[in-house]
Amino acid sequence: MGGADAIGQVSPWFVKAIYYEPLGSAGFRSISGMASDPVSGELYVLDAGRHAVDVIDSAGFPRFTFNHWVTDLKTGQKAAGEPNSIAITPEGDIYLTDFFSRRVDILNIRGDVIEHIDMLAEVGWDGVSLRPEKLGIDKLGWLYVSIGGERSGVLRRRLAGGRAEVFIDAASEKIDCITGMAVAADGRVAILDYRGVPAVRIYSPDGKLLLGFGDHEIAGGDLSFPVSMLFAEDGTYWVADGLRQAVKHYASDGKFLEFIGGFGGAPGNLRFPSALAGDGVAHLVVAERVGRRVQQYVLPGALAANELKSLRPASASPIPQGLESPASSAVASEPQTEK
Repeated sequence: MGGADAIGQVSPWFVKAIYYEPLGSAGFRSISGMASDPVSGELYVLDAGRHAVDVIDSAGFPRFTFNHWVTDLKTGQKAAGEPNSIAITPEGDIYLTDFFSRRVDILNIRGDVIEHIDMLAEVGWDGVSLRPEKLGIDKLGWLYVSIGGERSGVLRRRLAGGRAEVFIDAASEKIDCITGMAVAADGRVAILDYRGVPAVRIYSPDGKLLLGFGDHEIAGGDLSFPVSMLFAEDGTYWVADGLRQAVKHYASDGKFLEFIGGFGGAPGNLRFPSALAGDGVAHLVVAERVGRRVQQYVLPGALAANELKSLRPASASPIPQGLESPASSAVASEPQTEK
């Protein structure tokens, strides 16, 4: 297992864009998740505070917004949900979990639910507190879902159909508290542990532990509250720490390399990062739950060597006029009855 004792250094980067306002809204309220469409490059941002999913195109313009509703299985009534995690297939199928639902929803591009998947029932996990939380899809045809509540772990199911199966049982792996999950294209699965050590565990597609790194102490490479991770295209890893106001970069063996962030509202600083997207080499997209914005960072992979010499941390730049954090937006409209 890899470790990280070095303090590390600030990664050379600059902020390409900051997104504050989704379509027809006064601004984000509480960003809980994010994913990019593998074909179009559009960014899907989940705002639990507005019960909404916002779609931002590759140029940074808001394109579409829809609310997510949760249906009470007993009464058939719809209530405004709080979307938690999202994953999108190359075919355009959208998978989504909600803090208030025990099922995974499959949506079309307009946000309409076309199917529900009850993976908990399929594996026989029962308990009132159990909820599907984080999602991930690999290129081998698997959908992965982390489970939180009185029993936790990771389930998986073929995208083509069939019944779910238990991929990782947290108790048997001595995982204390799952706060995040990431899935690589090749089927590796990372589990983020809020209390247990190591804080990050990476498993092979057949469920074998490959690597673990990160403690919960005060060293530079440690993680107080890991909430999101990104498998970068160069084999490294980016991990968002929701308490240390940083996104930390690790080598393929788990060695701590550098970080982005620092608490604050200036470009480049962070206020409680909650989700990551991008390729992790040229671009990194970071959503902030409390900062109520999405920032797109340009990384060294996108820059020529002679350009790096002139860069300074974007955290030293003032907030451009007109980009101040907006007031909270209005909540979703009144709940509807299931037709």
